[in-house]
Amino acid sequence: MQIAHLDREEFLTRKLDIQPGEHLGIWEPTGGGKTHLAYQMLGETMRRQPQLRFVSAMPKSRSPATRMWAARLNLKIIDRWPPPASLSRPAGYVFWPKHLKDAPVAENREQLAARFRRMLHDQYQSGDSVTLADDIYLMAVILGLNMECEEFWTAGAEGGASLWAPNQKPSGTAGGGSVSSFSYNSPTHLLFGKDTDERNQRRFSEIGGGIDPKLVASIVPNLKIHRIQTPYGIKNISEKLNIHKGGPFMAIIGP
Repeated sequence: MQIAHLDREEFLTRKLDIQPGEHLGIWEPTGGGKTHLAYQMLGETMRRQPQLRFVSAMPKSRSPATRMWAARLNLKIIDRWPPPASLSRPAGYVFWPKHLKDAPVAENREQLAARFRRMLHDQYQSGDSVTLADDIYLMAVILGLNMECEEFWTAGAEGGASLWAPNQKPSGTAGGGSVSSFSYNSPTHLLFGKDTDERNQRRFSEIGGGIDPKLVASIVPNLKIHRIQTPYGIKNISEKLNIHKGGPFMAIIGP
């Protein structure tokens, strides 16, 4: 299979083609730029398909990057679901439930899970939606919402309910578990940052869709790292391997 090389702008404006109901998976160790790219893709998809309901699900207690992108993309930050009635409809939402302070960890996670479960159910049932779960390990494993995510991956496509799922560690953890394997074989669109962990690379066999896992495993560890100035200082940003299973089509995306 021929591997194209695209700069970031060309990828976003000319090659990005995520249709309603198509899922997206992004795998990369922390700090490599996956959240930035996910929001760039979200912004472009919002511009092309404004009829969809866009929700960024934020399970972390703090995320400066999320606040920056919410302002940039006109995403209204809310902590209750459903969204409150408003005379002017925002371009989308950041659903960001408040964490309980000075509460036991289990109690805080339980109340967060209940709030995210309601939002996910609504996004799935209503359809014509895009849900960006940043990151999916926190949602699916730590908050115990793997089954709710599986609804999207196994039955969301027909109703146009897309789930976008950035993940730091595809192989999961020894004690905590892992995100459902449907997160690998259900997405039409997959992106990988540089990753030299062989345990993570073994999961490439689950991609399917006519994609050669050995080819993917030969590319991902050798993606280049670039020192990039960001609003949060200089970061080591990886090139990304993009796989579109509809072609299939593969390309290396620049920083």
